[in-house]
Amino acid sequence: MLIPHSERKGVNFQLNAFVLATVVAIVLLVVLGFFYYSTVYTGAARLAGDSSRDLQHTDEQLELVLTELSEVIRVAQVFDRTLEETLQRLELSNGPQDEQQRIGAGDLSELSDLQEVAADELAEIRELQSIASMLESSLQPLDRIRESIQSQKALLADLPNYWPVSGGRGRITRAFGPNIHPITNEWFLGKGVEITDSVGVPVVASANGKVTELGFDPSYGLYVWIRHKYGFRTRYSHMQTITVSEGEEVFQGQRIGTLGSSGTATEPYLDFQIWLGTDVVDPAAFLQISHAPMRVLSSR
Repeated sequence: MLIPHSERKGVNFQLNAFVLATVVAIVLLVVLGFFYYSTVYTGAARLAGDSSRDLQHTDEQLELVLTELSEVIRVAQVFDRTLEETLQRLELSNGPQDEQQRIGAGDLSELSDLQEVAADELAEIRELQSIASMLESSLQPLDRIRESIQSQKALLADLPNYWPVSGGRGRITRAFGPNIHPITNEWFLGKGVEITDSVGVPVVASANGKVTELGFDPSYGLYVWIRHKYGFRTRYSHMQTITVSEGEEVFQGQRIGTLGSSGTATEPYLDFQIWLGTDVVDPAAFLQISHAPMRVLSSR
Protein backbone atom coordinates (compact mmCIF):
# COMPACT_ATOMS: atom_id res chain seq x y z
CA MET A 1 0.00 0.00 0.00
CA LEU A 2 1.23 3.47 -0.93
CA ILE A 3 -0.20 6.30 1.19
CA PRO A 4 0.41 9.82 -0.18
CA HIS A 5 0.91 12.86 2.11
CA SER A 6 -1.97 14.66 0.40
CA GLU A 7 -5.66 13.90 0.69
CA ARG A 8 -5.53 11.69 -2.35
CA LYS A 9 -6.47 8.07 -1.99
CA GLY A 10 -3.86 5.47 -1.29
CA VAL A 11 -2.83 2.84 -3.80
CA ASN A 12 -3.04 -0.85 -3.02
CA PHE A 13 -1.25 -3.61 -5.00
CA GLN A 14 -0.36 -7.17 -4.29
CA LEU A 15 2.65 -9.29 -5.32
CA ASN A 16 2.89 -12.95 -4.86
CA ALA A 17 6.14 -14.58 -3.74
CA PHE A 18 7.13 -15.76 -7.25
CA VAL A 19 6.93 -12.32 -8.81
CA LEU A 20 8.79 -10.78 -5.86
CA ALA A 21 11.57 -13.39 -6.17
CA THR A 22 11.82 -12.71 -9.91
CA VAL A 23 12.17 -8.96 -9.39
CA VAL A 24 14.85 -9.47 -6.72
CA ALA A 25 16.71 -11.87 -9.02
CA ILE A 26 16.67 -9.36 -11.87
CA VAL A 27 17.99 -6.62 -9.60
CA LEU A 28 20.76 -8.89 -8.36
CA LEU A 29 21.71 -9.82 -11.94
CA VAL A 30 21.91 -6.16 -12.87
CA VAL A 31 24.08 -5.38 -9.84
CA LEU A 32 26.35 -8.37 -10.48
CA GLY A 33 26.67 -7.47 -14.16
CA PHE A 34 27.63 -3.92 -13.29
CA PHE A 35 30.17 -5.21 -10.74
CA TYR A 36 31.67 -7.64 -13.30
CA TYR A 37 31.95 -4.94 -15.93
CA SER A 38 33.53 -2.48 -13.50
CA THR A 39 36.10 -4.95 -12.16
CA VAL A 40 36.84 -8.00 -14.26
CA TYR A 41 36.22 -6.57 -17.74
CA THR A 42 37.89 -3.26 -16.98
CA GLY A 43 40.87 -5.04 -15.39
CA ALA A 44 41.19 -7.32 -18.40
CA ALA A 45 41.06 -4.33 -20.71
CA ARG A 46 43.76 -2.61 -18.67
CA LEU A 47 45.88 -5.78 -18.74
CA ALA A 48 45.42 -6.03 -22.48
CA GLY A 49 46.55 -2.44 -22.85
CA ASP A 50 49.63 -3.08 -20.75
CA SER A 51 50.42 -6.19 -22.76
CA SER A 52 50.07 -4.22 -25.97
CA ARG A 53 52.51 -1.62 -24.72
CA ASP A 54 54.92 -4.34 -23.61
CA LEU A 55 54.69 -5.94 -27.03
CA GLN A 56 55.40 -2.62 -28.68
CA HIS A 57 58.44 -2.10 -26.44
CA THR A 58 59.61 -5.65 -27.17
CA ASP A 59 59.21 -5.00 -30.87
CA GLU A 60 61.33 -1.86 -30.58
CA GLN A 61 63.98 -3.80 -28.68
CA LEU A 62 63.89 -6.51 -31.32
CA GLU A 63 64.50 -3.90 -33.99
CA LEU A 64 67.56 -2.75 -32.06
CA VAL A 65 68.75 -6.34 -31.74
CA LEU A 66 68.32 -6.88 -35.46
CA THR A 67 70.28 -3.70 -36.16
CA GLU A 68 73.08 -4.87 -33.88
CA LEU A 69 72.95 -8.30 -35.50
CA SER A 70 73.40 -6.73 -38.92
CA GLU A 71 76.44 -4.85 -37.60
CA VAL A 72 77.82 -8.08 -36.11
CA ILE A 73 77.40 -9.80 -39.47
CA ARG A 74 79.18 -6.94 -41.23
CA VAL A 75 82.08 -7.00 -38.79
CA ALA A 76 82.26 -10.78 -38.98
CA GLN A 77 82.48 -10.60 -42.77
CA VAL A 78 85.32 -8.08 -42.52
CA PHE A 79 87.03 -10.32 -39.94
CA ASP A 80 86.66 -13.33 -42.23
CA ARG A 81 88.20 -11.51 -45.20
CA THR A 82 91.00 -10.04 -43.09
CA LEU A 83 91.79 -13.44 -41.61
CA GLU A 84 92.07 -15.00 -45.06
CA GLU A 85 94.32 -12.16 -46.27
CA THR A 86 96.51 -12.61 -43.19
CA LEU A 87 96.79 -16.34 -43.84
CA GLN A 88 97.80 -15.68 -47.43
CA ARG A 89 100.42 -13.12 -46.42
CA LEU A 90 101.85 -15.54 -43.88
CA GLU A 91 101.61 -18.29 -46.51
CA LEU A 92 99.52 -20.39 -44.12
CA SER A 93 96.52 -20.78 -46.40
CA ASN A 94 96.20 -23.92 -48.53
CA GLY A 95 94.55 -22.06 -51.37
CA PRO A 96 91.20 -23.04 -52.93
CA GLN A 97 90.92 -26.24 -50.91
CA ASP A 98 91.41 -24.36 -47.64
CA GLU A 99 88.93 -21.73 -48.75
CA GLN A 100 86.38 -24.41 -49.66
CA GLN A 101 86.73 -25.90 -46.18
CA ARG A 102 86.17 -22.48 -44.65
CA ILE A 103 83.06 -22.00 -46.78
CA GLY A 104 81.77 -25.42 -45.81
CA ALA A 105 82.53 -24.67 -42.18
CA GLY A 106 80.82 -21.31 -41.99
CA ASP A 107 82.00 -18.64 -44.44
CA LEU A 108 79.60 -15.71 -44.12
CA SER A 109 79.53 -15.17 -47.88
CA GLU A 110 77.05 -18.05 -48.11
CA LEU A 111 74.91 -17.50 -45.03
CA SER A 112 71.70 -18.72 -46.60
CA ASP A 113 73.16 -22.05 -47.74
CA LEU A 114 75.20 -23.07 -44.72
CA GLN A 115 72.71 -24.80 -42.48
CA GLU A 116 69.22 -26.18 -42.85
CA VAL A 117 66.75 -24.96 -40.27
CA ALA A 118 63.09 -25.61 -39.64
CA ALA A 119 60.57 -23.55 -41.55
CA ASP A 120 59.32 -21.77 -38.43
CA GLU A 121 62.82 -20.60 -37.37
CA LEU A 122 63.80 -16.98 -37.86
CA ALA A 123 66.38 -16.01 -40.46
CA GLU A 124 68.32 -14.29 -37.69
CA ILE A 125 68.77 -17.64 -35.92
CA ARG A 126 70.30 -19.07 -39.08
CA GLU A 127 72.65 -16.09 -39.33
CA LEU A 128 73.68 -16.44 -35.68
CA GLN A 129 74.38 -20.12 -36.27
CA SER A 130 76.49 -19.18 -39.30
CA ILE A 131 78.46 -16.64 -37.30
CA ALA A 132 79.10 -19.17 -34.54
CA SER A 133 80.21 -21.75 -37.11
CA MET A 134 82.50 -19.23 -38.82
CA LEU A 135 84.11 -18.20 -35.53
CA GLU A 136 84.64 -21.82 -34.59
CA SER A 137 86.27 -22.53 -37.96
CA SER A 138 88.55 -19.50 -37.42
CA LEU A 139 90.10 -20.93 -34.26
CA GLN A 140 92.47 -23.23 -36.13
CA PRO A 141 93.76 -20.51 -38.54
CA LEU A 142 94.25 -18.17 -35.57
CA ASP A 143 96.27 -20.86 -33.81
CA ARG A 144 98.38 -21.19 -36.96
CA ILE A 145 98.92 -17.44 -37.04
CA ARG A 146 99.90 -17.45 -33.36
CA GLU A 147 102.36 -20.28 -33.94
CA SER A 148 103.81 -18.45 -36.95
CA ILE A 149 104.25 -15.24 -34.96
CA GLN A 150 105.88 -17.13 -32.11
CA SER A 151 108.23 -18.82 -34.58
CA GLN A 152 109.14 -15.44 -36.06
CA LYS A 153 109.75 -14.00 -32.59
CA ALA A 154 111.95 -16.97 -31.75
CA LEU A 155 113.87 -16.48 -34.98
CA LEU A 156 114.36 -12.75 -34.32
CA ALA A 157 115.53 -13.49 -30.79
CA ASP A 158 118.30 -15.67 -32.26
CA LEU A 159 119.41 -12.97 -34.74
CA PRO A 160 121.51 -9.96 -33.59
CA ASN A 161 118.86 -7.33 -34.28
CA TYR A 162 118.32 -5.91 -30.78
CA TRP A 163 119.75 -2.47 -29.99
CA PRO A 164 122.79 -3.23 -27.78
CA VAL A 165 122.36 -0.25 -25.45
CA SER A 166 119.60 -0.60 -22.84
CA GLY A 167 116.38 1.37 -23.41
CA GLY A 168 117.29 2.25 -26.99
CA ARG A 169 119.70 4.90 -25.73
CA GLY A 170 122.72 6.22 -27.56
CA ARG A 171 123.45 7.50 -31.04
CA ILE A 172 125.68 6.21 -33.80
CA THR A 173 128.67 8.48 -34.23
CA ARG A 174 130.62 6.25 -36.61
CA ALA A 175 129.09 3.93 -39.18
CA PHE A 176 130.34 0.64 -40.60
CA GLY A 177 132.98 0.85 -43.33
CA PRO A 178 135.79 3.27 -44.24
CA ASN A 179 136.35 6.01 -41.64
CA ILE A 180 139.07 8.36 -40.45
CA HIS A 181 140.62 7.32 -37.16
CA PRO A 182 140.02 9.97 -34.46
CA ILE A 183 143.57 9.65 -33.10
CA THR A 184 145.83 8.85 -36.09
CA ASN A 185 143.67 10.73 -38.62
CA GLU A 186 144.27 7.91 -41.06
CA TRP A 187 141.73 5.93 -43.07
CA PHE A 188 140.71 2.59 -41.58
CA LEU A 189 137.93 0.04 -42.10
CA GLY A 190 135.38 0.21 -39.29
CA LYS A 191 134.24 -3.32 -38.56
CA GLY A 192 131.20 -2.21 -36.55
CA VAL A 193 129.22 0.82 -35.45
CA GLU A 194 130.12 3.11 -32.57
CA ILE A 195 127.20 4.02 -30.28
CA THR A 196 127.94 6.96 -28.01
CA ASP A 197 126.31 7.53 -24.62
CA SER A 198 127.16 8.15 -20.98
CA VAL A 199 129.54 6.01 -18.95
CA GLY A 200 127.75 3.29 -17.01
CA VAL A 201 124.75 2.89 -19.33
CA PRO A 202 123.85 -0.85 -19.48
CA VAL A 203 124.99 -2.82 -22.53
CA VAL A 204 122.70 -5.72 -23.48
CA ALA A 205 122.98 -8.82 -25.66
CA SER A 206 121.70 -8.27 -29.17
CA ALA A 207 120.46 -11.88 -29.47
CA ASN A 208 120.23 -15.14 -27.59
CA GLY A 209 123.59 -16.85 -27.37
CA LYS A 210 126.54 -18.03 -25.34
CA VAL A 211 129.46 -15.98 -24.05
CA THR A 212 132.54 -17.50 -25.67
CA GLU A 213 135.24 -14.99 -24.73
CA LEU A 214 135.81 -11.90 -22.63
CA GLY A 215 138.88 -9.93 -21.68
CA PHE A 216 140.93 -6.78 -22.26
CA ASP A 217 142.62 -5.56 -25.43
CA PRO A 218 144.88 -2.47 -25.61
CA SER A 219 142.89 -1.13 -28.56
CA TYR A 220 139.36 -2.43 -27.85
CA GLY A 221 139.53 -2.25 -24.06
CA LEU A 222 137.15 -4.54 -22.16
CA TYR A 223 135.27 -6.73 -24.65
CA VAL A 224 132.76 -9.60 -24.80
CA TRP A 225 132.23 -12.15 -27.59
CA ILE A 226 128.84 -13.89 -27.85
CA ARG A 227 128.13 -16.77 -30.24
CA HIS A 228 124.61 -17.03 -31.68
CA LYS A 229 122.77 -19.45 -33.94
CA TYR A 230 123.19 -19.64 -37.72
CA GLY A 231 126.92 -18.79 -37.52
CA PHE A 232 126.57 -15.29 -36.07
CA ARG A 233 128.86 -13.76 -33.44
CA THR A 234 128.75 -10.31 -31.83
CA ARG A 235 131.49 -8.29 -30.17
CA TYR A 236 131.00 -5.53 -27.60
CA SER A 237 134.10 -3.38 -26.95
CA HIS A 238 135.31 -0.36 -24.93
CA MET A 239 133.10 -1.42 -22.01
CA GLN A 240 133.56 -0.11 -18.49
CA THR A 241 132.43 -3.30 -16.70
CA ILE A 242 131.44 -6.85 -17.65
CA THR A 243 128.66 -8.61 -15.74
CA VAL A 244 128.66 -12.02 -17.47
CA SER A 245 131.09 -14.90 -17.36
CA GLU A 246 132.62 -17.04 -20.07
CA GLY A 247 130.40 -19.99 -21.04
CA GLU A 248 127.23 -18.30 -19.72
CA GLU A 249 124.03 -18.57 -21.74
CA VAL A 250 122.45 -15.14 -22.30
CA PHE A 251 119.15 -14.08 -23.80
CA GLN A 252 118.28 -11.16 -26.03
CA GLY A 253 118.12 -7.92 -24.05
CA GLN A 254 120.03 -9.30 -21.05
CA ARG A 255 122.57 -6.97 -19.44
CA ILE A 256 126.16 -8.05 -20.10
CA GLY A 257 128.01 -4.99 -18.82
CA THR A 258 128.19 -1.18 -18.98
CA LEU A 259 129.30 1.29 -21.59
CA GLY A 260 132.69 2.94 -21.07
CA SER A 261 135.83 4.30 -22.73
CA SER A 262 138.39 1.57 -22.03
CA GLY A 263 141.13 0.92 -24.56
CA THR A 264 141.83 3.41 -27.33
CA ALA A 265 138.79 5.69 -27.10
CA THR A 266 138.33 9.44 -27.14
CA GLU A 267 134.89 9.36 -25.51
CA PRO A 268 132.50 6.82 -23.94
CA TYR A 269 131.03 4.62 -26.66
CA LEU A 270 130.28 1.01 -27.54
CA ASP A 271 131.96 -0.57 -30.55
CA PHE A 272 129.35 -3.11 -31.71
CA GLN A 273 130.36 -5.67 -34.34
CA ILE A 274 128.48 -8.50 -36.05
CA TRP A 275 130.37 -11.40 -37.61
CA LEU A 276 128.99 -14.10 -39.89
CA GLY A 277 131.54 -16.86 -39.95
CA THR A 278 134.87 -15.13 -40.63
CA ASP A 279 133.36 -12.03 -42.24
CA VAL A 280 132.06 -8.83 -40.67
CA VAL A 281 128.67 -7.48 -41.72
CA ASP A 282 127.09 -4.06 -41.34
CA PRO A 283 125.10 -4.04 -38.06
CA ALA A 284 122.76 -1.39 -39.45
CA ALA A 285 121.03 -3.95 -41.66
CA PHE A 286 120.17 -6.04 -38.58
CA LEU A 287 119.40 -3.27 -36.11
CA GLN A 288 116.82 -1.83 -38.50
CA ILE A 289 114.82 -5.07 -38.50
CA SER A 290 113.01 -4.29 -35.25
CA HIS A 291 113.90 -0.63 -34.70
CA ALA A 292 113.41 2.65 -36.50
CA PRO A 293 116.16 3.69 -38.94
CA MET A 294 119.28 4.65 -37.01
CA ARG A 295 120.54 8.20 -36.90
CA VAL A 296 124.14 8.59 -37.90
CA LEU A 297 124.99 11.99 -36.49
CA SER A 298 128.55 12.25 -37.68
CA SER A 299 131.15 10.35 -39.64
CA ARG A 300 134.75 10.68 -38.59
